[in-house]
Amino acid sequence: MSRPDELRLEAARKREELIETLDQLVAKTDLRARAARMDRRPLVAASAAAVALVVLAVVLSARSRRTGGGR
Repeated sequence: MSRPDELRLEAARKREELIETLDQLVAKTDLRARAARMDRRPLVAASAAAVALVVLAVVLSARSRRTGGGR
């Protein structure tokens, strides 16, 4: 392979690397796409736990009032 051909191949590889890098940078700055990919399971689990604690507190409070406050 001649030197000009080698240089063309190297330039083509560098272009591909640059395109890949640019694609990665664009993906990092696309907040809407990042939010869509975000795993929301931990947030849902934490919300469910908070709701369960509130319900438990309401039930215990109502029971305590009904029985005279634990006297």
